[in-house]
Amino acid sequence: MMKYFYCLLFILCSFQLRAATLDVEIQGVTEEGILHLAIYNSKKVFESDRGDKPGSQPGIEAGVIKKINKGTYRGSFAIPPGTYAIGVYIDANENEKLDTNFLGIPKEQYGFSNNAKAFGIPKFEAASFVLDTYKIVQIVL
Repeated sequence: MMKYFYCLLFILCSFQLRAATLDVEIQGVTEEGILHLAIYNSKKVFESDRGDKPGSQPGIEAGVIKKINKGTYRGSFAIPPGTYAIGVYIDANENEKLDTNFLGIPKEQYGFSNNAKAFGIPKFEAASFVLDTYKIVQIVL
């Protein structure tokens, strides 16, 4: 019986050793609303996501959707080591999408890891980072 216990303990510990910690800090939140934060492990999903399908989907390793106030948001995620990019927006009117004007320019606050800028969504390479064991990513809206 103890042999099985030690095998189970070894397996559980090996899963913990494979997890890395990602701390995310979003600065400059000027509007209250629903925070939509996604941690992407897929270039294709990152570059095609328009913020109109909230929630879990393939290509997104982790994320959070929660009501926040003005100021700074801090969150911590235990995810496998790898290459990731983060996309975030504040849904101020709580309609579950990133609102844009007639030119497609966002009317709500948004940002990306590495504070990557582009007309539209930046390339995955511009926003991506490598997570080995621990990393803190700061995004300024």
